[in-house]
Amino acid sequence: MLTAVGAGAYEAEASAAESCSGLNGMTIAAGAIALPTGGATISSAVAANAGGAGNQAYGAHCLVSGDIKPVDPVAPNIKFQVALPEEWNGKAVMLGGAGLNGFVPPLTNASNLWGAQKMPLPLSRGYAVFSSDSGHQPEEGEPPAAFGANHEALKNYAGDALKKTRDVAVSLITSRYGRGPGTSYFIGYSKGGGEALAVAQRWPADWDGVVAGAAGWNVTGVALNMLHAAQAVAEPGAWLNEAERHTLYTRVMKVCDPLDGAKDGVISNVRSCEVRFDPAVLRCPKGQDRGDTCLSGVQLAALKRMNEPKPLSYVIGTGETSVLGYPVYIADHGGGVPDFPQKALLTQVGVYGSAAPAFPPTPQMPLALADGVIRHMIVGDPNFNTLAMDMTSGSGMASRIAAHSALFSNVTDLSGFLNRKGKLLLWTGSAEPAARTTEHYYARIQATMGPSRVDSFVRYYEIPGAQHGPSSSFQPEWDQLAAIENWVEKGIDPANNLVATDDSGVPGRTRPLCMFPGWPKYEGSGDVDSAASFTCATR
Repeated sequence: MLTAVGAGAYEAEASAAESCSGLNGMTIAAGAIALPTGGATISSAVAANAGGAGNQAYGAHCLVSGDIKPVDPVAPNIKFQVALPEEWNGKAVMLGGAGLNGFVPPLTNASNLWGAQKMPLPLSRGYAVFSSDSGHQPEEGEPPAAFGANHEALKNYAGDALKKTRDVAVSLITSRYGRGPGTSYFIGYSKGGGEALAVAQRWPADWDGVVAGAAGWNVTGVALNMLHAAQAVAEPGAWLNEAERHTLYTRVMKVCDPLDGAKDGVISNVRSCEVRFDPAVLRCPKGQDRGDTCLSGVQLAALKRMNEPKPLSYVIGTGETSVLGYPVYIADHGGGVPDFPQKALLTQVGVYGSAAPAFPPTPQMPLALADGVIRHMIVGDPNFNTLAMDMTSGSGMASRIAAHSALFSNVTDLSGFLNRKGKLLLWTGSAEPAARTTEHYYARIQATMGPSRVDSFVRYYEIPGAQHGPSSSFQPEWDQLAAIENWVEKGIDPANNLVATDDSGVPGRTRPLCMFPGWPKYEGSGDVDSAASFTCATR
């Protein structure tokens, strides 16, 4: 690993460097890209002024846009952007995307990095920053995931676009500065978190440090989990309205909030909560729907179904023969805090959505993404009723489901990344859908490599109260790039030494990030809004 160089060294290399305008129209041969492509072309290279404000301010840079051509002439291009700062620190960061991708994440704000939106941008710190749209551009009126009918586009989305984009970006960085990056990082959240795991698994020699947040690392598994939840609440009378969700959240908080030693609106001792909370206490008399202050037997059965694993007759790429279910009881599903400013977004990304599931789904329904993946990518039949699919058997699609899941990275032997001396920060929210799959992946790495080897290069954090994106309980802000940078470059182990700042429940309060299975426990005295008053406990 090379170290960053100062301005003097940069000036000494100026004769080998291209001007920003000199990159415009540049072509990159297919041979410079490790995976098969038709080469790449630069459509624009524009000198961009400094911008942003506060921690999100950034300096002048060259913004390069281009296309990576496919091998299949009917496959879409991969569109990418690279921001090359005038004052370069000698390093590079790739940003992951989200959802079904189809857009280039913005390089001049942190909207795609939950947990780092108020921290200094990579570009602000002098990094060359790049990303891509994962290899497709949705057309207006096109069904979600329809691009997956093309095999090359599907493989790009499943991970190939990451390597292709990285190789092109390094070529551009080398052309601009006269040398490649000395240190390279990947940071992603959600689908981007899955992409972060993919690069560590498949191309470990390219990366020094990786941060994977809320890693939706196997899209097939994510879709099946979503479908599992949607089918549960699609049963007649099973869907909870906002007031009923408030009733559920209020009771869970009453039972579980104090279990960490502090009544602070955050459930930190999740394992004890799962043991102690009995949803049956909310049962309406005779199990019949009696209004918003209790839950019917049908609703309680749906919650139980969402919370528990569902067996499968086939193996998916996560290594599972079951869908793990959601930690549905401890999350705010859009009714927990009635005046929460981001309630609409909270509902949109939750397991309930703002409308009960139906077929065909609308974007307001929690079924929408799962339906797109299953109906268009896997089955290839626009008339296939995803909501009616028998998940256990696969409704005749088991082999297709398994094949689709195999496209996404599921490697648990990260020896290549370890041998590279790479470092991995893995994190998720305790109340978000990815919590169980992330925990399971971490356990599988340990089982494959042994806990001591894993402990030498992986840190896994499960952040209490955090959900997928917004959270009315605790929405963490922490400097992910600084944490991985300090570990890789200075040998400063983040361990239990990181602190997150709440951006929603009680803005400004802090909590320690505890290595899994640890959680923040209040010591019994001191400011309940200060991380200094908490220790990392395991029981």
